[in-house]
Amino acid sequence: MKNFPVLAFAAAILLVGVPAMGAESAAGGIEFSGNVDVVTGWQHDDGGTYETLGSCPYGIGGFAIPGVPVGLGCNAIDTAGSGSGQLGEFRGLAAPNRDTFNFYLDEVELDVQKSFGENIRIRADLDFGRFLSGSRNNTASGLTPTSNFNLEQGYVTVNIPIGNSFELLFGRFNAPVGLESVDRPDNIALSFSNIYRYVRPHNLTGMKLYYPFNDWFDWSLYVVNNLSDQISFVSGSDSAIPSWGTRFGFTWGSEGKKSTAGLSYLGGPEQANQNAHLTHILDVDFMVHVTEKFRIAGEGIYRQDNIPSFLVGLTPNSKSYGGMALFAFAPTDSWDFYFRYEYLHDVNPTAAYTGVDQQIHDFSIGTTYNITDDAKMKIEYRLDLHQYAANQGFPGLLPLVVLPDTTSLQNAFSAEFAYNF
Repeated sequence: MKNFPVLAFAAAILLVGVPAMGAESAAGGIEFSGNVDVVTGWQHDDGGTYETLGSCPYGIGGFAIPGVPVGLGCNAIDTAGSGSGQLGEFRGLAAPNRDTFNFYLDEVELDVQKSFGENIRIRADLDFGRFLSGSRNNTASGLTPTSNFNLEQGYVTVNIPIGNSFELLFGRFNAPVGLESVDRPDNIALSFSNIYRYVRPHNLTGMKLYYPFNDWFDWSLYVVNNLSDQISFVSGSDSAIPSWGTRFGFTWGSEGKKSTAGLSYLGGPEQANQNAHLTHILDVDFMVHVTEKFRIAGEGIYRQDNIPSFLVGLTPNSKSYGGMALFAFAPTDSWDFYFRYEYLHDVNPTAAYTGVDQQIHDFSIGTTYNITDDAKMKIEYRLDLHQYAANQGFPGLLPLVVLPDTTSLQNAFSAEFAYNF
């Protein structure tokens, strides 16, 4: 059974070899597409680096309170537990004076979809990787999973021909929130922002309703199991009420130069059996074509996880906020240059998102060379500045960790090679 994902992938490749890649096959109307993504790079963590695993909103500095199950209300998105810096999700936690240089297999993705008439469609995004080659694409739990497969998306959509036609989706889907795609090759920057990595959800399981009012305004509304997309199999460790979210999207401009903006809210009872203590996420994103060759993009986010009432007085609600601005210039069809500045503040001593009470500044500069329409190479330099609170932890519950150095730097340089088929 351990070889099943590999055999399934091999069988899918054989099937893809019959029709042309990315085209609809003559038999069955099945469409195949996907990408292969490889990253290589070097990262240095300086001597003042301090990093722990992210904790629950009512956990302290990477440790849960005794008697409270780990995983309840935690920031359990798929990159939680990864390290900081440009290559954090590949190399794991940063450490003082740590240097790494490696080649990483980010993902091999195969997307399969089929339409049944005009109103029903199914889709599955199958992500393959290798944990020992740095890929975090897996569905096993723990820091050293044995699975090398992740079902990124798997859903059925039904079109309801009322007005401009509602789309009703059931299954697992990419969360319609924020600026960055879950697929690295589809983003302007090579590395993911800290906002994406630590704070906002990536994929959700539930039901989504989408309606385009016209060419420039659309609306999404969804109800999901929870915002961490991890159901619990332990009695008393999950809420009986689902979480929810919505996004108002705006699109304008001519074909090939469309600008977009979105306003999103996500919330729900993410704490165990504490339906009155909600999580709130507010996010705004935009991508504006200032000229044909110059774009400005950005995102701002605020998140608050309200703690259960029995812990009031022991630890505060968990809060985090941040924002980023990205500037991209494409002088030719082959070259694209970008600069990104980002700020993230894991506000209070619970350190629920990054594992450390800190502020992070990310400075990234890079370029993309489009080798062909389907193949690209990105090169990026990134500097992360961490400003830590001097005392890590929460007084009265666990001993404080007193940091001798409250700042640290991470320097990194990497290249990405991606091919879409």
